Amino acid sequence: MPVAMVHWLSMLLGMVGVSNAEFSAQTFLASTVPCNSTLTTHVPVTCRGKVFDKAKLDVWAKNLDFEFGHLSKQDWQALVKQYTAPWASSRILGGTTELFDGFNETKNYNLLDFLPIAVRGLVDHTFAQEEEYLPKGLPMPPNPPAAPKVYPKGILVPNCWTTVYEFLRSVTSALGDQDKLFHDVYSTDDKDAQAWLQNMTWRIPGGIAARRRFGDIAFIFLRDKAFQRPVLEHAVVFLDQDIVFEKAGTGELNPYRLTDLATVQKEWAPTEQHGLFSWEFHRPKFDTEQLKPFADEFSLSAQPVDSRWPEFWSWPEDLKQQYSLATADNPRNTSQIDGFTLLKGRRYGFCKSSSRTGGWEVCSKEAARKPRLEPYFVV
Repeated sequence: MPVAMVHWLSMLLGMVGVSNAEFSAQTFLASTVPCNSTLTTHVPVTCRGKVFDKAKLDVWAKNLDFEFGHLSKQDWQALVKQYTAPWASSRILGGTTELFDGFNETKNYNLLDFLPIAVRGLVDHTFAQEEEYLPKGLPMPPNPPAAPKVYPKGILVPNCWTTVYEFLRSVTSALGDQDKLFHDVYSTDDKDAQAWLQNMTWRIPGGIAARRRFGDIAFIFLRDKAFQRPVLEHAVVFLDQDIVFEKAGTGELNPYRLTDLATVQKEWAPTEQHGLFSWEFHRPKFDTEQLKPFADEFSLSAQPVDSRWPEFWSWPEDLKQQYSLATADNPRNTSQIDGFTLLKGRRYGFCKSSSRTGGWEVCSKEAARKPRLEPYFVV
């Protein structure tokens, strides 16, 4: 269980970096474990728990998998309506793109076959963090104590809320009939993520008891009377009432996975269950603002200049597009900044894969180091 009072950025800096970022497919034990999780569809389904053989904590050990087997055309249409129509344009639903196939009576169907490419490509993967020294000679704030310390390396690693953002961005693209999809890998300061949450979603009333639908999100906060601001700790996106897609933390053994609400609550116990964490449920707007990639939403290039340390904004434009700035503030005294970290963004594509359930995987090579470039897409 993560220590509640440790800010996510402090945990990130405590990890061991690697020279090259890498997606890795998870390996699972040969036998599965019982699964009591359910979907709301009327179509018969079998749930199984796949056990990650390298998991360090029980809450990260199981990925859910939902098998339908052979389907009738009527049941297939019901699943398309519930799990595909919320993310796909009519052209994509018609099977004329690579993103979604028409009905096949001989196919053994899995829930992944109906879900967005972002889920199909990322699920059952982990990501090894990359750290590399920042380029020499860049303008920097004065040395401490005149200004907070700058961590000398840029960090490339995805976290939970940027995974949610990218899911929603790709869904918005597909709803707009775009079939050239990509995935930007990055982290952001939690304050930037909270600003996006307030601007681009509606709050769903009802708390844990709220009726949720495909694409709704839960943001999990640590709040305290002594805090001047809430601290965002985790985020997940709903595929069904109690089934979510998540990046379960930033560590290289923290998986992209399907899991259930009960598992997330076990790790991040809600205040309604006498836990430490405040949960908020939100519904995305899915408008054109949600189409912005990393470089246009979270990077230094996209953020207004902070007059306290403008040096970062005098970097070359291509570098400003590659990095976002994380400020490690003290939630009890937000004027106290302990340090800066430059968080890097990099673009990946999705490739067809006949060996993976769902038919897609994230491409191991990047499109470009400049995340604003044209989308990268391989078939």
